Amino acid sequence: MSASKSAYSDYYLSMSQEASRPFFSVITVVRNAVSTIEDCIKSVETQSFRDFEYIVVDSLSDDGTSELISKHLDSIDKYVREKDSGIYDAMNKAIAMCEGEYIGIINADDAYFEDSLKRIRAAVSKNPEAEIIYGGVEFLSPGTGSLLVDHTNLARTMIAHPSCFVSAHTYRELGTFNSTFKIAADYDFMLRAFIAGAVFHNTGENLAKYRPGGASARLRLKSILETNSIQAHHLKWNNFYRNYRLIRFLVASYIKY
Repeated sequence: MSASKSAYSDYYLSMSQEASRPFFSVITVVRNAVSTIEDCIKSVETQSFRDFEYIVVDSLSDDGTSELISKHLDSIDKYVREKDSGIYDAMNKAIAMCEGEYIGIINADDAYFEDSLKRIRAAVSKNPEAEIIYGGVEFLSPGTGSLLVDHTNLARTMIAHPSCFVSAHTYRELGTFNSTFKIAADYDFMLRAFIAGAVFHNTGENLAKYRPGGASARLRLKSILETNSIQAHHLKWNNFYRNYRLIRFLVASYIKY
C-alpha cells in the first residue's frame, strides 16, 4: 500500500473510532451498598439521553451488592470487581477506562433524574467551552430540600459532586484524584481545577439525587482535617492561618452537631 493510501486509511479509521465513542461516560464505584445500588443503576438505565457508556467498579462487596449488579449486566458496558485501595483509587481505575467526552460519577447511594444526561448535553451545546458542568442536588432524605453551591465558592466549600460532569480532556490535563486523600479527594480535584483556570458552568438546576450520610458525614473529623489540608496547600496558607481556620471550623462543627 502506498504511503498516501495508508495515511487516508489511518485518517478514516481515526474518524470512525471517534464517531463510535459515546458522548458521556458514567461511573459508579461501590462497596457494600446492597440497599441502594439497584436504585442507582436503574437511574442510569432509564436516562432519556442514550449516548453514554456505563462503567461499574465493585470493590469486592460481600453483602449481596455484587449479586444485584449481576442482574443488570446488560446495561453495564464495563464491569470490574476487584480489590482497590479506596474509593478514589476505584474512581481512577474507572476514569482510565472511559471513552466518553464528558465523565460523570454517580455513587451507589445516589441517583440521577431521568433527564439528567439530556440536560447536561444541552448545557454542553450552549456552553461548548465548559470543561466542568454541574448543578445542584436534591436530598433523598425526606424534608431536607436541596443544595446548590457555585464554583466561585470552591475556596471555602465543595460543589455537589454527584451533579458534576468533567471533560475527559480536563482529566488528561490535570490528572485524576489524589488517592492519598480518603474522603475529600473530589474537593482536592475541583479546587485544583478551579485554580488552574478550568472553565466551569453552573446549570442552576438540580441534576442528581444525593443521600446524606456518606464517608464525609460518618468520619466528620477526618473530613475536616483533609479539607483543611487541601485548602492550605492550594490556597498557600501559612501555618498560623491554617490552624486558625481549622480551629474555627472545628468549633463551628461541634456547635452545629
